[in-house]
Amino acid sequence: MDSRHPVRGSLESFSRGELDAAEERWIEDHLRSGCAVCQREVDALLLRSLTCAPFGEPPRFAEDEGDPGQHEGEAGWDRLVANLEQRLALVSAERRDAPDLLAELLGYEPREREILLRNSGRFQTLAVCELLIEQSFQEGFRNPAGAIALAELGLLVAGELNGDHYGHSVVHDLQARAWAYLGNARRIASDLAGAEQALANAERFAEGGSADPLEEARILDLRASLLSDEGRFEQAVELLDVVIDIYDSLREPHGRGRAMISKGLFLGYAGWPEEAIRILRKGLGLIDWDREPRLVLMARHNLAWFLNDCGRGEEAGEQLQRFRHTYRQFADSWTELRLVWLDGRIAAGQGRREEAEEILREARRRFLAEADGYDASLVTLDLANLYLEQGRPAEVKQLAAEMLEVFVSLDVHRHARAALAVFQQAAELDRATPRLIREIGSYLRRARRNPDLRFEPAAA
Repeated sequence: MDSRHPVRGSLESFSRGELDAAEERWIEDHLRSGCAVCQREVDALLLRSLTCAPFGEPPRFAEDEGDPGQHEGEAGWDRLVANLEQRLALVSAERRDAPDLLAELLGYEPREREILLRNSGRFQTLAVCELLIEQSFQEGFRNPAGAIALAELGLLVAGELNGDHYGHSVVHDLQARAWAYLGNARRIASDLAGAEQALANAERFAEGGSADPLEEARILDLRASLLSDEGRFEQAVELLDVVIDIYDSLREPHGRGRAMISKGLFLGYAGWPEEAIRILRKGLGLIDWDREPRLVLMARHNLAWFLNDCGRGEEAGEQLQRFRHTYRQFADSWTELRLVWLDGRIAAGQGRREEAEEILREARRRFLAEADGYDASLVTLDLANLYLEQGRPAEVKQLAAEMLEVFVSLDVHRHARAALAVFQQAAELDRATPRLIREIGSYLRRARRNPDLRFEPAAA
């Protein structure tokens, strides 16, 4: 018998009633635990039980009436199916109750929530834990602080789960996932050191878990996002290739498509827009669009962005017109401002320079109003590039001077300010070039959340 999962032979013996009491109890408890690895096997077994004998052998019950072991085998199989169905019923009941329990929990003050979670068994369920950490993931984009709080509550519940009831490997899986999602929330909040620590804890708990490849894929996917925020786009892409292979082996098209969309984004950031376009299109063809509409919008937005980067402004504009209406589904300034910025870049890419200047100036003004120094810097570089194309060096100098003066007071770290100073000096000497603008823009994308990354201009 495997130390974490019943092997197929043990399940077969269990179905025939051939195990001793201790082994039988262990398998019954494990099947009730909610183990994700065995869940997939259970679903397949239940499906096969309708038409086949145990473990895929041809059906024999109706044919072999003279077989003396027939009734014993049939009874054993019925008992296995009954136990599996009982486990599924328990899991279903927990999942049904979890949303109301979570709503009740979140109705209390933060300190009271922790007391309840530690002392009330009603909230100490696998389903409540899963719902908490999943809600943390969904909240991350809108409210990083709230996402951190939810992930911490999920981690608290995971620590209170009864390992004897659910299975210790299953509890370790949930603890690993809670730590991973806490790391993701910290990453979004720009706490990269805290994110690294949380992901290291996730990997440690996963070692004692069920070895479910889906859990491994989740953690690796979030690790890739952290690598991206550290400016290590190429390493993030390599890790996502592993994630894509896992989802492919599990025949999980949505997960595979999701990882491909992330890979496409990181390839674009790393300076490979043509390859990014190809991967983004493949990812969009795999995901369920109704399941994650924001993911779909992000992928299509970046597809248009990279098309424009490749000098395909007309195609980028056509793409944008097909999904422009979907931005209205997300009523937040972050999404709205990215549409404005994309409009300005596409206008510039199509040669509509006056319109592009007007839109980009508006985008810059609004990013500054929100104290978003990095995006304001990147929009300013777009404007500077537009002025260079028009032979307007005086406006480039003015823009560079304004940029450094304003952004010193914003959230731009010292190495990023040093990069902006290089641009200002080049502009003062009439040596600013589109190449330098691209280098600084690429650096700012890598260094956004990594204050240790220095700007090193390429040799002339």
